[in-house]
Amino acid sequence: MAKTEDAPLGHDARLARNAEGAVWMLGSAACFTAMAVLLKFLVQKDYPESQMIFFRCAAGFAAILPFALSQGRAAWAVKRPGQVFLRCFWSTLGFFASFYAFAHLPVADAQAISFSRVLFVTIFAVWLLKERVAWRRWTAVGVGFAGVLMMFRPEGGAFSVAGAAGVLGALMFALAIVTVKDLTRDHSTLTLVVYSNAFTSLAGLPFAFLAWKSPNLPDFALLMAMGVAGVGAQSCYTRALASGDASLMGLVDYTRLPLAIAAGFFVFHEQPNPTMLMGAGIIIASTLYITWRETKLQRPLNAPDKAPLP
Repeated sequence: MAKTEDAPLGHDARLARNAEGAVWMLGSAACFTAMAVLLKFLVQKDYPESQMIFFRCAAGFAAILPFALSQGRAAWAVKRPGQVFLRCFWSTLGFFASFYAFAHLPVADAQAISFSRVLFVTIFAVWLLKERVAWRRWTAVGVGFAGVLMMFRPEGGAFSVAGAAGVLGALMFALAIVTVKDLTRDHSTLTLVVYSNAFTSLAGLPFAFLAWKSPNLPDFALLMAMGVAGVGAQSCYTRALASGDASLMGLVDYTRLPLAIAAGFFVFHEQPNPTMLMGAGIIIASTLYITWRETKLQRPLNAPDKAPLP
């Protein structure tokens, strides 16, 4: 009898899908690191973060627009405009806060702090979606936030406005993720992505023009490359989750941290701080446990908007 589409994958097929997903996730990590490096490099050339947010989200909107146009009115249909607006608003605030953090913190610090959004997702899922969370995951959340506090050390770069911006960005993206989990009951992923990129592009445009710096041709190419890298990171992440097991993909996703450490060291001569590494390890261990528990309980956290952001 032929295997139905819903039949479980065989061992070899599952290994192949996980291997494919791991390759996509590594591609996502590489694209995200490239975007972070380009962002920081352009800030050092006095380009404002708002201008880079505009290029990042405009590139995302341009990439998704052909698919939206091919779907016709269905791609633009909104059943709960208030909730869609809030999702776009949280995401936009997350972009502004996280771009500021990546621009002004060591790359590895900003990257490690960004992982804390999984902790916030757990809290908001209980508060807004009325999900039940057992004491084990609450303990993991508490341990994870201890890691965040460890990174806010007085002698290090994370104890700053930029560090607070990194946490705020993680919090805002967590709100966006939880809102998406609710909205996907009656909205397509395509609709949510189109409105999110369009909203952030338009919201960021006035701020970009207030501090606009006209780029020369090489810098314009770097701005475009940064936008494309951001879109590539999100696209590869989505493909990875579609291919492999969410728990394994979540593990591979943490390759972003060693890549960030290497990029910071070789490109910007940033020395990794032992306290930062310890705090990052605590955050990663706690979020890995939460992801594993969600997978075991068959309530995965891999909503479409959980792609690496910014």
